[in-house]
Amino acid sequence: MVKIVGHYKLDKNENFAEYLEALGSPEEMIKKVTAPGATIEIVQEGNKYTFKSNSQVDVVLVIDEEVEEVLPTGVPIKNLAVREGANKIVVNSTAPDNRRRTRVYEFCDKGYVVTLTVGDLVAKRFFLRV
Repeated sequence: MVKIVGHYKLDKNENFAEYLEALGSPEEMIKKVTAPGATIEIVQEGNKYTFKSNSQVDVVLVIDEEVEEVLPTGVPIKNLAVREGANKIVVNSTAPDNRRRTRVYEFCDKGYVVTLTVGDLVAKRFFLRV
């Protein structure tokens, strides 16, 4: 079974700035969260995972339970996270304007990749375990 909890460092982004632009994120925030050196610590308490970031707002996911997340832009979204197998967490989100987005976290021994989708736009972020 792949370990999810731990410390990670951003390795690279693919289309992430474009993804944030499509969501209406301000340019200053985009620069901050796409800068090299971003780190994430993932902690687990039961079925709750907290992604603690040094560059943005922390994200809390509760498996099989809808939770509200307030984006750095101030927009609240509703997230429903589910586990798929031992190494994947899929998060389906809905914004107040009914726009839907998906995040798929796929973990391996070396780190994880999160694939973010809104409409036809797909972005990826690659994190290495440290």
